[in-house]
Amino acid sequence: MDHSDSSEYGRRTVLKATGAAAAGGLTAMAGCLGDGGENFVTIGTGGTGGVYYILGGGIADLLNEHEDLGVDASAESTGASVENAREVGGGDMTMALALSNSVLLAVDGEGDFDEPEPLQSMFGAYVNHTQVVVPEDSDVETLADLEGLDVSVGAPGSGTEVIAQELLEWYGLSYDDINEERLAFDETADALIDGQIDAGFWSVGPPTSSIEEVASQRDIRLLSFPEDDLAEIDDEFPYYTAATIEPDTYPDQDYEVHNPGVVNTMIVNEDADEELVYDITEIIYENLDELADIHDVVGQFEETARDSPIDLHPGSEAYFDDAGL
Repeated sequence: MDHSDSSEYGRRTVLKATGAAAAGGLTAMAGCLGDGGENFVTIGTGGTGGVYYILGGGIADLLNEHEDLGVDASAESTGASVENAREVGGGDMTMALALSNSVLLAVDGEGDFDEPEPLQSMFGAYVNHTQVVVPEDSDVETLADLEGLDVSVGAPGSGTEVIAQELLEWYGLSYDDINEERLAFDETADALIDGQIDAGFWSVGPPTSSIEEVASQRDIRLLSFPEDDLAEIDDEFPYYTAATIEPDTYPDQDYEVHNPGVVNTMIVNEDADEELVYDITEIIYENLDELADIHDVVGQFEETARDSPIDLHPGSEAYFDDAGL
C-alpha cells in the first residue's frame, strides 16, 4: 500500500462519525480508535454453521496479518443479513455479509426496516443457494407441499427467513399454513437429525457444513425447483438468479439441484473511510488464493465483485477500477 503519510492514516477511524451519530453519543461506533491507536474493524457474519461465519473469521485473520493496515479485526456471529444491515447502518459494525435482497430492502427502508439504512457495497462476494432439505423418504416435492408441516425458516433476522417467507408466499403459503420454527443453521440441522421438523431452509453457499452434518446422520434430499418456476421467480424478483448445485456436493447426492440464488454482498456504511475501504478490498482481492483454502465460494469473488443491487462504495470501486475488475 502506498500512503503519503502512513502514520496519519493509521490514526484514522474506520467510519466517519456523522453529526447525528455524534449528537446521539454513539460511543460504540465500529472502528473507533483503541488505546493503542489501532482501528477496530468488526465483521458481521451469521450463525456458526454457515459460510458467513467461516469467511468472516478468515477475512479478519487476513486483515490482522497485514500489520501495515493498522487494524484490529474480529468477526462476530450474528443473526445474519437483516441484523447485519442494521448494525452496519447504525455504525455499530464496520462491515458485514448480507444477502442482496435484504440489503436492497434496508436501503429502501422496506420490509423489516422502518427507515432507510445508509449502506453501500464493498463487493459482491458469492451466490447463496436456497437449499431446502427434507428427509429422503419425504413426500415433499415443492414448497407448496410444506403446508401443515413443521418447517425451519431460518434464524430470526436472517436473510434465510426473508427468502423463506418470500418463496413460500410465491407458492401460496404463509406462516399461517405451516408450523414455522425460526432456527439457526446448526439448530435446523439438529432438528432434522432428531426428526423434530419436516424441512429446513438454508440460504447459503454450498457445500454447507451443517447440511453435511445432517447427511452424515440420516438420508436426506435437497428440493430441486422446477425450471419453469425458477424462470418466473427470476422474472418477478430482481435479485434472484437460477443456480445449480452440482452432483456429489453432498454425500449420496447424485443429482443436480436447481434453486433460486442470491448474491451475497459485503456491506459498509456509506460514510466509511474511502482509503481504508480501498485497502481492505485490495488485501482481500490480492489474497484470494489464501482465502480459497477456507471455502470454495471464494472462487466466485472476482466474478461477482461488482454485483450488488446497491451502489458500490467509492473506495472499493476505485480499487476495482485500478485492478481491472
